Amino acid sequence: MSVESSSHAGAHARLPDTPRAREVLRARAIRLASERDRGEDADRGELFLSVRLGAREHYGIPYRNLEEIARPRGLTPVPRAPGHIAGIINRQGRLITVLAMTRLIPVDPDPTADADTRRIVVVRGAGLTVGLLVDEVLGNDHYHPDRLGASLPSPGLREPVRVAGVHDGRVAMLDIEAMLAGLAGPESGRDETTREEKKP
Repeated sequence: MSVESSSHAGAHARLPDTPRAREVLRARAIRLASERDRGEDADRGELFLSVRLGAREHYGIPYRNLEEIARPRGLTPVPRAPGHIAGIINRQGRLITVLAMTRLIPVDPDPTADADTRRIVVVRGAGLTVGLLVDEVLGNDHYHPDRLGASLPSPGLREPVRVAGVHDGRVAMLDIEAMLAGLAGPESGRDETTREEKKP
């Protein structure tokens, strides 16, 4: 037997070979893999949901504000509500205001729009929960909040929409916290918006 083979065999012999030892090694390997994955995720930045408004406008919603995605079934119009309020939905006993995002953000209409692709993205922030009616959910991606490009002025942008910046030159990242904080005004439909109760 060569020195190299002998050395390899000796090293292998020194490895623990009991069920308990193998379980410890397996748990250690899983932990190390998880730490590596977390490091890679940190390098990639934060997750966001990419959505489409109109024909070609892409907007991003940070995952930290995302609660759920639902089909617009059961969306009920609210009489005498502001035009940007699409209606309300009942989610597990909660009445949630749904904002029609294409009435708040100036976008080119989509001539091939398919009602089946529309979704309500339920978001939470600033103590409020609301739904955002979008034309399509495109998928997930990562972004770095501190690396966003400056957003271009948009005269038609209506309250309470806030844009934090632009990711990758094409996705306008919505500032959900600032948006929902802006819903405090009565003109924005505060009465129909779900306000989260703080537990004592």
